[in-house]
Amino acid sequence: MKLLLAEKPSVAKTIASFLGAKTRKDGYFEGNGYIVTYAVGHLVGLYDMKDYDKEKYSGSWKIDNFPFIPTDKFKFKVDSSKTKQFNIVKNLLHRDDIEYIINATDNDREGELISFLIFLLAKNKKPVKRILVNEWTPEDITRGMNNLKDDEQMRNLQAAGYTRLITDWLIGINFTSVATLKYGNGKLLNIGRVILPTVKLVYDRDMEILNFVPKTYYEVEGHFECANGKYKGKLVSGKESKFDTIEEVNSIIEKITSDIAIVSDKKVTASKEYAPKLFSLTSLQGYITSKHSNFTSDKVLSVCQSLYEGKGKGGYITYPRTDSIYLEESLTTKVSQALEKLKKGLPYEDKVKFSKTKRVFDSSKVDSHSAIIPTYIIPTNLSKDEEIVYTAIKDRFIANFMPPAEYENTEIKTTVDSSIFITKGKALKSKGYLEVYNKEEKDDLLPIISKGENVKVLDITPLTKQTTPPKPYTEDTLLKAMKNCGKNVSDDDTTVLSGYSIGTSATRADVLKKISQVGYVGKKGKSYFITDLGKNLVEIFPVKDLFDVDYTGKLEKSLYDIQKGSYTRKEYLTNIMSFIYQNVNLIKHDRPRNISTENYTYNPKTKKFTKESQKSNSKTSKSKNSKDSSAKSNSSSDSKNQSLGECPICQNDVMEFDKGFACTNHRECKFVILKNDKYLAYYKKKATKTMVKNILKKGEAKVKSLTSKQGNKFDAILRYSKKDNGYWGWDMKIDK
Repeated sequence: MKLLLAEKPSVAKTIASFLGAKTRKDGYFEGNGYIVTYAVGHLVGLYDMKDYDKEKYSGSWKIDNFPFIPTDKFKFKVDSSKTKQFNIVKNLLHRDDIEYIINATDNDREGELISFLIFLLAKNKKPVKRILVNEWTPEDITRGMNNLKDDEQMRNLQAAGYTRLITDWLIGINFTSVATLKYGNGKLLNIGRVILPTVKLVYDRDMEILNFVPKTYYEVEGHFECANGKYKGKLVSGKESKFDTIEEVNSIIEKITSDIAIVSDKKVTASKEYAPKLFSLTSLQGYITSKHSNFTSDKVLSVCQSLYEGKGKGGYITYPRTDSIYLEESLTTKVSQALEKLKKGLPYEDKVKFSKTKRVFDSSKVDSHSAIIPTYIIPTNLSKDEEIVYTAIKDRFIANFMPPAEYENTEIKTTVDSSIFITKGKALKSKGYLEVYNKEEKDDLLPIISKGENVKVLDITPLTKQTTPPKPYTEDTLLKAMKNCGKNVSDDDTTVLSGYSIGTSATRADVLKKISQVGYVGKKGKSYFITDLGKNLVEIFPVKDLFDVDYTGKLEKSLYDIQKGSYTRKEYLTNIMSFIYQNVNLIKHDRPRNISTENYTYNPKTKKFTKESQKSNSKTSKSKNSKDSSAKSNSSSDSKNQSLGECPICQNDVMEFDKGFACTNHRECKFVILKNDKYLAYYKKKATKTMVKNILKKGEAKVKSLTSKQGNKFDAILRYSKKDNGYWGWDMKIDK
């Protein structure tokens, strides 16, 4: 008999059916010379710290017990909730009639780790062979079984998986414990190799937004009329259409005196737009969460898993935990069959045609698993959430086998007094794949006009515009940032793995869920924001390497080198242990500071994190005995944490920051007053705390001794109001 170990029950069932192991037993399938059993994810994990010495490490944490690194070796134990399945696998491994074992866990680092630890703890002595496939089609299973690898060939991959596990455990247990004891102020501070750089991404974006200073720029717009209608154009000087000063713009306009212009050039070009690439888990999560507010990335993964496992007949989609947007070239037959079944009855059925193109099929760009696509099994009785996710996957799949959308692009150059105005138009000529989405493209049509035609100059006008700050991260854009953070690494930097990511497709959703649950970030609508807890963590926690995405890239580079055999597990872990000893001691000797000074609570009805009401705190503080000592400490040590008043738009607190005063919800309401505000600077004034308090309380502030351009002093009453462009600005009334 041959024993085959799959990673999940659903995969074991598929393999067993193909191999003819049709007799179902408790925890495995048997028949036709095969036994097919399975793990349930990770059956085996590392010891907890307390397992090494229950008397010493049980109970409350003590900072003197850290850094903690096992003195002998790292030990493992069976997950208590999965003991039954582990024992089934262990007993099968030791059956006398088993000739050898075929490892059929996922073809990646984590899959290899799962099987390695099971074999280690079960004390397996049987030979192990490895089947390496990315999909479990009959063709793939046949190919894999005919090309089994020896387990010796997998040692480097096993070492990389083992080392990653040890690294994350050591970083998590040591820094979470010491940070909580040193800075937590009674709150658990969750510190992890993947968590911290993700929090730093949100922090950096929020700081960009907070410190953003809008810059005014100008454009020149021409209004023209030809025989067949009116149109507009934008002045282009060289390659530039934006100008820094209104004086420059007015000077240009003054030189344009003619009433007649000429169409000096006209170009008409055709362009094609192909369907977006097939879904990886990350791109699917981003797509769904951007369109449906009731979905999180974690929920998308959960629904995908349900669709993958199916409801008795088999899975409705392929393996969802993938980072690929391409398909294995071996899947052509499977894909063709699924496409033929799925397109039946569609109004655009005749336009859906299978073809083997590099846009869809490219094995060189598939790592462990192909992109997510529907199977040939048509689902019935799906829940509303399942219907949303399945439809997105099915439509994207079908769209990739339809013609591209075709456009006609027109560009006109209109010349008047040697000034050139550019006008662009775009018209959809053939819907192509857009029919899948029933999408109506609005044509940006221009009047019929010919090169050399004279047109009337109706008006030449200046346009005043402002640069806008970057947008807060949404679930979609944050997932993309996590996936693509290593894309800009230079090939010359051999210490960092080019193209690395934060987390994997299977873990990113859990990371976003965790940083929200522990209160490092919150969400308003679809936008993430850094909380005070998260901000303090980034600014106070001294181990800056753990926030650095490139440090993650350096670790990934070392793990990749272990996988290639050019770096050893021992060298890597020696460096990690040195890093932990050095930085745990750095924290232990750091001056006392509190990261956790304010609590955020989660309201399940509003699905938002909110800061505990300072008003309610002030009410309870009337009694001396009920005063919160940490609140007293905070108010005396850092006045910037005090609210200056309520935001006039959303009634959240307005706080002082290093560069100004801002509503804690400023990403939504845009209420920000910079200390070095340019308007005030023109009159040689800076925004002050008193000024902001008066504006919030009275709606205006009396400001003395402003200085005019001519050097004259005067007093004024200032108001701060929201302008038509959505941003806030000043109104001044001279106080006589």
